[in-house]
Amino acid sequence: MALSSILSLVLLASAGKAKQTTATGFPSAKQQCPHHPAGRLETAALLPVCPLPGHIGVLSDESSNAIAWDYPPKCISPPAKDNTTVPRIDCLFTSTTFRNGHGISLVSSTLTTSHIVGVGSFDDEAPPLGVQRRENLGPAYEIVPVEGKGLGVVAKRKIKRGEIVMSDYPSLLIGTGFLGTAQPHHRRRMLKQAINQLPDKLRSKVRGLSRGAEKYEVDAILGPNANTVMIGEQDGEQMHVGLFAEAARINHGCRPNVHSRFSERRLTMEIMAHVAIEPGEEILMSYVPITTVRDERRKYLKDHWGFDCKCQLCTGTKNEIEESEFYRRRQKSLKESIESARAEGFFKDAIVMSGEWHEFSEWDMVPPLAPEYHDSLANLHYANGDLFNATRYARMAYDGWVRFGSVDDEKLEHSRTVLAKIEKEFEKSLKFEKD
Repeated sequence: MALSSILSLVLLASAGKAKQTTATGFPSAKQQCPHHPAGRLETAALLPVCPLPGHIGVLSDESSNAIAWDYPPKCISPPAKDNTTVPRIDCLFTSTTFRNGHGISLVSSTLTTSHIVGVGSFDDEAPPLGVQRRENLGPAYEIVPVEGKGLGVVAKRKIKRGEIVMSDYPSLLIGTGFLGTAQPHHRRRMLKQAINQLPDKLRSKVRGLSRGAEKYEVDAILGPNANTVMIGEQDGEQMHVGLFAEAARINHGCRPNVHSRFSERRLTMEIMAHVAIEPGEEILMSYVPITTVRDERRKYLKDHWGFDCKCQLCTGTKNEIEESEFYRRRQKSLKESIESARAEGFFKDAIVMSGEWHEFSEWDMVPPLAPEYHDSLANLHYANGDLFNATRYARMAYDGWVRFGSVDDEKLEHSRTVLAKIEKEFEKSLKFEKD
């Protein structure tokens, strides 16, 4: 699948070193530079003159740690749409020290790069206790030959339902704004250099990935292996194509046993188990939205990944296929109805439908992550004025996030805040009733 196909896929889914260059600040909206759109993280007082394109800002706080890029950034700028538009500039930035030497090449706009650095995505923090406990269990998987599929990921030990199986960092992170506007020869040259600048070990891993039939190396590598992730808050700068060299080894399954979550704040892809996985069992992830019906799913896989799926859900008996199709159509319908009821204030109806949706997802063996489900129920019960059940589910959500042990504690901290708020209101209501 060529990069042009990746872009169409994204739209359908919405899917010796040179001298180091050190990051500095950006001008504010009041002080725009012709080669830099204004950043929302910065203050004009800290930067009286326009920086060079290769200097990407961090936070406006002077105490912030700067990022040292290992190669001089290489930049191109697409033509402005009109005389009043500040042109976006896209640059290649490489850090070989990212995540303790894993390394990363980022090809994106200076605005988005400033945002990523500014929110601390490049900071190396001590892993939470949940991550440390999981590491003590030993590797959960290994990459081995799988019959008829080349290499695949297989469980090395018993994996619990809801456990994080794999944490992977992007080797390449590419803005779709760049992919959509750069001339093909500029795009390929920039991406080839992005791969060449990676640390030796990571570069070998990227080049060792399975390839598509495209003529050019970068297209052949990215086509069958890239994911789409969301980054930043500016229009047109949210979608990025990420290459996660370890996660790319996970083969497709129409009834997957794992799914993924991407943390922008930690630039980490976490793969977690839908269900318990036994040692020796292949780890599978769906390449398409889980509620996609069989015919659409098979066509999508053939068009974009070039293979005919022969799993049980695609080639089973008529009754097996119809049963799965019913479950998936019902899950999709219920999710849409839940969101509609929530938006219109019918919280009790949304609670009832949430329980039904959970039952169907269990029957189809693709249940949601427990703390996310409990978070949703806590919010619905709170909106419905039921503080008892809101407290109950908020406690379950918080306990679940603690056990989950993500590298990104944002959900945990949010859950802690919500629980404290609900408990305080619940205690106040009990006191009022007693009085």
